[in-house]
Amino acid sequence: MKIMAFGKDLSGQLLFPPATEEAFADSLEAALSHNAQGLKRLTHATGAAVAFRGEVTRSVLDAGDPRQAGWTLLVAKKDPRRQELIEVLERLAVHRGMSNPASPLEFGGEPEEEWGAWLQDNFFARQLAGDKVPQYILMVGGPGVLPFKLQSLLDTVANVGRVDFDSVAEFGQYVDKLLRLEAAPEPSVRREVVLFGPDGGPQDPTYFSCEYMIKPLSDYVGSALRFRATALTGHEATKQKLVEALRGASPALVYTASHGLGLAGETLDRQKRYNGALCCQAAGPLGAEDLFSADDVPADEPFLEGSVFFQFACYGYGTPAQSDYTHWLQNVPGRCADEDFVAALPKRLLAHPRGPIAYVGHLDTAFLHGFADQDEPQVADRWHTRIQPFVHAVQSLLQVQPSGLAMEDMNKRFAVCNTLLTSTYDRLQRGTFSWTTEGRKRFVDSWIMRSDAQNYMVFGDPAARLRIPEAQDALTGRDRP
Repeated sequence: MKIMAFGKDLSGQLLFPPATEEAFADSLEAALSHNAQGLKRLTHATGAAVAFRGEVTRSVLDAGDPRQAGWTLLVAKKDPRRQELIEVLERLAVHRGMSNPASPLEFGGEPEEEWGAWLQDNFFARQLAGDKVPQYILMVGGPGVLPFKLQSLLDTVANVGRVDFDSVAEFGQYVDKLLRLEAAPEPSVRREVVLFGPDGGPQDPTYFSCEYMIKPLSDYVGSALRFRATALTGHEATKQKLVEALRGASPALVYTASHGLGLAGETLDRQKRYNGALCCQAAGPLGAEDLFSADDVPADEPFLEGSVFFQFACYGYGTPAQSDYTHWLQNVPGRCADEDFVAALPKRLLAHPRGPIAYVGHLDTAFLHGFADQDEPQVADRWHTRIQPFVHAVQSLLQVQPSGLAMEDMNKRFAVCNTLLTSTYDRLQRGTFSWTTEGRKRFVDSWIMRSDAQNYMVFGDPAARLRIPEAQDALTGRDRP
């Protein structure tokens, strides 16, 4: 069995060459000991966070209502734009029911080993004191001041999103858009979903994402959720077809599963502009005609106004300076970029004054094993545990749940798999576990699912939700009986 990852460079080569399960397991086994303390610390923090979240949720009548569940901004004390950003987001904060927008939650730049204590002070202790603990957190700023790993940790304790734009004016445009669309008399989207899945053949992971993610999801949203589904797959999944399907259209959801572009070794400016671009159906080297990037989002006309964009691809959400896999896997580059950054495509989409309201994407490298096993494709059934968080996310979004809440199952997976990995190490230390063939397979599966779940994140207000027309027959437009 091969371990496959999504991601290509401009030559059309995979960023992460397929590895045998045995080699992958050897690498993880060798790295487990020196990663054990960090893994234990993370397991303790995420375990406590999930338990705390469950207690808080039980006390809220409607977890999907940010006014009941609580909503807050999170800013960095060291962000030079801190005060400007608080002021430009004040109208949204008031709209969400935040009692004192001038006093947001603050992160002081504490080192990672102190984040558990930071959670204790800012969340757990507040509940003990009888204060309302917000379950919706909008992180304001880039990963240089609010780290990506902090976002993944917070995702286990609350519904989290991030906004990070190049100018303060773009933050204002995003606020204007949300408030305008939520107050509009009619939804701006239709009961339609566009799904996009290139297919590089059985030796490429996109064959499996096309067959066992895009096609089943297309059937599901059409038959079970009663949305018109437009699926561009295989040879139909070209950039030209995608642009034609999106320009002037009003789908509620766009869901893509493809390789993401990675420009290792190129300038930071080019990486920020193109890393994570959708690699469309193509053979050989990739050119502008094969990549859907921020450059393809028109600035002078509406583009997916009011929709949600879900991108399954390497680097779609952003790129870390150092891959989270470097200290676990062999043959992984030590540096991905000169600094952490959010990708250009989600920033362009949400900054567009008549664009989407939320984006979901993947940070770092995305693995096929996160949702499917090419040796056992039947596990990609939509009710299987591997694919279930993706189905739950789509279902929740289309049932007009907030974007942050839609990722709840993915965030729980992160916490559960952390516990499984830590338990394996502890059992090894006690001599109650040995590396059998089956045990190594389970460890590889848990590690990949944990790492993938850690890296799915929301860009935009986590309380933003779709507004969808009343249920009608998706094909005829007639009201359903």
